[in-house]
Amino acid sequence: MVLSLQEVLQNPEVIRNMQEHPNTFRFSEEVDLMVAVMQRPPHVFVREAEDGSIVISGPMANVLNILADSINFTYRLVLPEDGTFGTLLPNGNWSGMLELVVNHKADITLGPFGFDSNRMKAFEFTRSFFTSDVCILAGKGQPEVDPWGFLFPLEPVVWAVLIAALVVAWLAMVLLGNNNNKNMMVLYRSSEMVLVMGWMVVTMMVMWSYGGNLVSLLAVRHIPQPLHTIRHVTNASNIKVIMPPRTLVTAVLAKSKSGPLKALDQLRHVGRVKYQSRTFERTMDTLVRRGDHVIISTRLTLDSFINTLHKKNGRCDFYKVGEALFSLTHCMIGQKGSPLIPVISSKLRGLVESGLYEHWVLRGMPFLSYCHLTPSKITVRKPLALSNIWGMLVVLGAGLLLALVTLCLEIYIDKLGGDGAL
Repeated sequence: MVLSLQEVLQNPEVIRNMQEHPNTFRFSEEVDLMVAVMQRPPHVFVREAEDGSIVISGPMANVLNILADSINFTYRLVLPEDGTFGTLLPNGNWSGMLELVVNHKADITLGPFGFDSNRMKAFEFTRSFFTSDVCILAGKGQPEVDPWGFLFPLEPVVWAVLIAALVVAWLAMVLLGNNNNKNMMVLYRSSEMVLVMGWMVVTMMVMWSYGGNLVSLLAVRHIPQPLHTIRHVTNASNIKVIMPPRTLVTAVLAKSKSGPLKALDQLRHVGRVKYQSRTFERTMDTLVRRGDHVIISTRLTLDSFINTLHKKNGRCDFYKVGEALFSLTHCMIGQKGSPLIPVISSKLRGLVESGLYEHWVLRGMPFLSYCHLTPSKITVRKPLALSNIWGMLVVLGAGLLLALVTLCLEIYIDKLGGDGAL
């Protein structure tokens, strides 16, 4: 008969061997462990087999199988009733997978979990075998032409020099035109012609260069990625945040006293936070792609979602906001004071130092590199619409209006002169 872990630990000799020789310890007889699990891509994937049993796959499943062979145990999988990882509730109880461990319904839980002070007091953590930032995932906008793209062919310094040269040419024309000395009239007219011809040559050269570059730039479509920081998310009143309920992320946000994390936590008080445990891929493909929702999770989990959707439709329509919230370590959790956790930690050392776990994670996301390299600008051949060049029309309209005002002023000033002729 296979004994449970609690039954085996009744033997003081077993506990002594576990404490003194964690690197080489192995149960002399096969032991049965209860392991709490929950879906967390790309670390562990959970599904129900045809016979109703729970089946897991992914890097954490590989880790569990290696530990089972090395330490000599079998395991049974158990799911949390509320479908959450677990956090400390206001009444002092734990929820999710953590509740299973603290109430001895499970010996260990795969997680992987990050740790904080509350968890450290109630549970035993293995050594960390991976670290990942907590990030915000948003949907890219549709490719569009920058309406002010007609300014890009020339650098700001070139625009400034051209405007200055135009002003100088205008002043020269005014000064030359206001001289009434008939003896110098022919010389001034010749100077005016040289000035105008020189200005025309310069203008034509600039316009030829400008026109060629402008045609190239108007073929470029910019893919909007408006959210760059946490503040951008909190300040955008149309953006709603989606995150898993009762996790370390929600606990850290709730404890924040100031700054961007506090502002992010305040969104739940104004109805801008949605808690969701599963089907993030479907949510990404609908709400997040639409542009008015974002998802908060670890960078690695978000990469897994991006990889899954790219595999499905061959598109990379999402990006991670550049500013990370904070970093989380990845550990397994056991019951407080359990002598099994140091043994597991010693076995995990080889996986960490060899980079095997990271290799398993990245191997499970073969399409991720495509989305990491997608540009924010693309080139297309497509007719321009009025919505693409409205900036150019605004400048043209303003210039024509200014010219009309100038003409009216000239007519008015000329009439004030009394000769009645232009």
